Amino acid sequence: MRASGFGLVEVLVAMALALVLIVGAAEMLTLSLRAKDRGDLTAALTHALADRLESLRSLPFDDASLAPGEHAVTGPVPPGRFALVQEWEVSEEGGGMKLVRLGVRAAGRTGPGISAVLYLSRDLGFEP
Repeated sequence: MRASGFGLVEVLVAMALALVLIVGAAEMLTLSLRAKDRGDLTAALTHALADRLESLRSLPFDDASLAPGEHAVTGPVPPGRFALVQEWEVSEEGGGMKLVRLGVRAAGRTGPGISAVLYLSRDLGFEP
């Protein structure tokens, strides 16, 4: 007569199946956390780029930050999780125009940043 309950083989198979499911769920959690970190960094880079573009655009045409040459600022971006390097190069294009090439990247991390180009004009030439 056979005793009721599970045998050793059935218990081992159930444990192996549970282990496979747990390891798969842990790997998916790890990958999703990495993707979230990349997304947070991309959002911080984009926010910093937009803020720097707006601040440069609002400056007077002859401001020191818009002088021809290379400029850089390093610092945290709110909420302060990432330290970013903001670099911009200003060149005179003639005719009252300046070309600003702006790049933002994470400080101390490998990987590409984001960049943008801004043209500034002293006078748009509209007559009243």
